[in-house]
Amino acid sequence: MSQLDLKIGPKIKAFRRQLGIQANKLSKQLNISPSYLALIEGGKRKIDGDLLLKVCQELKIELSDLTTKDDINLANNISELLDDKLFEDLDILGPEIKDLVNTNPKMARALIKLGDNYKQKDHELVNKVENLSGKMIDSRKTSFPGEVVSDFIQENKNYFPKLESFANTIFEKIQTNNRTRYMSICEFLKNEYSITVKDIIPEEGKPFSKIYNKDKKELLLSDFVSLETKKLFAAAQIAQEGAINEINEYLSKFSFPSEESKKLTKVALLNYCGAAILMPYKLFHSECK
Repeated sequence: MSQLDLKIGPKIKAFRRQLGIQANKLSKQLNISPSYLALIEGGKRKIDGDLLLKVCQELKIELSDLTTKDDINLANNISELLDDKLFEDLDILGPEIKDLVNTNPKMARALIKLGDNYKQKDHELVNKVENLSGKMIDSRKTSFPGEVVSDFIQENKNYFPKLESFANTIFEKIQTNNRTRYMSICEFLKNEYSITVKDIIPEEGKPFSKIYNKDKKELLLSDFVSLETKKLFAAAQIAQEGAINEINEYLSKFSFPSEESKKLTKVALLNYCGAAILMPYKLFHSECK
C-alpha cells in the first residue's frame, strides 16, 4: 500500500467532519458498511477509483483535494490530529489551523510527524499489554471483527505462502489451458474428497447461496448465484478439505479477541485459497503484464 493510499483515508475523514457528516450517513450514501468506511478512513484499506469518485461527489470536493499534497490537505491532516481527545479542551478553530499551515508549514508537518509517532507508540503499547494480560484493551477490535481480519491480513502482508503452494498444486491438477472450469473443480471434489456438488434452485422464501451437508458430503450451490461465485465456493471447499491444517496454523499464530473474529478470518483464508486455486498469483501477475 503506497503512502498516497495511506493518506487518502484520513483526508476523507477530515473533509467529512468539516462538513458535519456522520460516518454512518456517508457509508450509507456510498453503499458500504460503517466498519469498512472506518478501515478506509484509518488508512487500513485501499479505495478503488469508482468509490473514490463517489466519495468526492458526496463530499462535494475535487479529486485533487484527496490525491495532491497541497496546503489544503496539510490543514486537513492537522485537523485530524487535533481532533484527538487529548486536545479537546483547547478549542482550536479551523482558521487557526489554516494560519499555522500558511505561516509555518514546516511546523505543521512536524506536528503531524509527532502525532503519527505518538499513535504508533500508543498502538504498540496497547498490543504489548494485551499480549501480556490476554485481555482486550482496545474495544474497537471487539466491536468490529472486520478490523481484526484486516489486522491479521496486514500482519501477514496479505501473503500466505503455504496456501499459495497448495493452490498451485491443485491448479495444475484441474486446469485446462491455464483456466479452471467449474466442472473440473466439481469432479476434483468428487474424486478426491467424495463430495458431490449440486446446483439447486432454492425454495420460495428459503434463499441461500451455499449449504454444505457434512453427513451426506454434499455441497449445495444456489442456481441464482453467478458461475464465478459457484467456482469460488467450490474451490474454497477444496481448501476446507485439503488446506485446513495450514489455515489453522496461520490462525494459531495470531491473538484473536473473539471467536467471531477468528471464524471470520478463517472464512477469509478459505476464500483467499479458493481464489488462488482459480487464478494462482504467478499466472495472474504474468497476465497483467
